[in-house]
Amino acid sequence: MLRSLKFRRALLAGFLGTAAMTLFMYGWPLIGLPRMDIIAALGGVFPFYISPYLIGTLLHVTIGISLALVYATFFDPWLPGPGWLRGALFSFVPWLFAITLLGPSLLVAMELFSGKEPVVANPCSIANPCAVANPCRGGDVSSKGPSPQVMSLIVHLLYGVVLGVAYRPSGT
Repeated sequence: MLRSLKFRRALLAGFLGTAAMTLFMYGWPLIGLPRMDIIAALGGVFPFYISPYLIGTLLHVTIGISLALVYATFFDPWLPGPGWLRGALFSFVPWLFAITLLGPSLLVAMELFSGKEPVVANPCSIANPCAVANPCRGGDVSSKGPSPQVMSLIVHLLYGVVLGVAYRPSGT
């Protein structure tokens, strides 16, 4: 399994997938949807006196590249179909984490690192789109348009497709 891993390709694929996903998340307002501010959400939980965007960007890119290495090592060798499909299928794993565990994880980290009380249990809650650890804040989340979970699925699928296309383990 590790013999087939193309480490540099996985790093590049993870970076490209993360970049595409991030551009799309921050581009949502161009089509009238709220921006998903995952970088501020990731970086905002730490009590450092620097921009949360610096820490959040480092974490976001690290997570994206780490997931690419997991994909290249464990998922790409056995998932069916062409690369784009394998990447899209894999993207359901981080998406499920994002919609179920990311919010509570950010809130625990916020409480642990900064001593702040949790604001809301779900960072993509439509009921409270302005929560401190909310990657969906920055816009008016309402009943019109897709839910934050569907928006998250779309950007994770984009990440997976770019990841699968950019990671070509077969000597090409």
